[in-house]
Amino acid sequence: MELWAKIGDEKVKFQGSMVKVLEELVQKAQGKEAQLLSFHAGQKERRRLKRELRAAGKNLVEAAKNYVRWYYTAEARKIRRQIKELKRREKENSKGIRYLPKGVVEQINRLQKQLEEINQKLASL
Repeated sequence: MELWAKIGDEKVKFQGSMVKVLEELVQKAQGKEAQLLSFHAGQKERRRLKRELRAAGKNLVEAAKNYVRWYYTAEARKIRRQIKELKRREKENSKGIRYLPKGVVEQINRLQKQLEEINQKLASL
């Protein structure tokens, strides 16, 4: 996605994935007025951005915040679901002691770190 916006008095170009572009826009436009000049993206991204703009009353910064919040919420749910599935792999040995197979604990820890990062990003919005 490529997005041109006027933030304050300067024209700024953002390029990359839709989440990255909108996240940068939110950070750069804090406390300033932002105006959409143009954007180039795939069909789904165009539709999504237009829908968000309509829902936010054509306020570009608010639409970007809403999209980024939605995206990170969905990512957090996905990671929580993965952690839940990994915890279901718990096994029991002949003595009745429950344990997780080799490598599953490391995967769970890695996913929990990702979840913490996402929660921090959500809190900063």
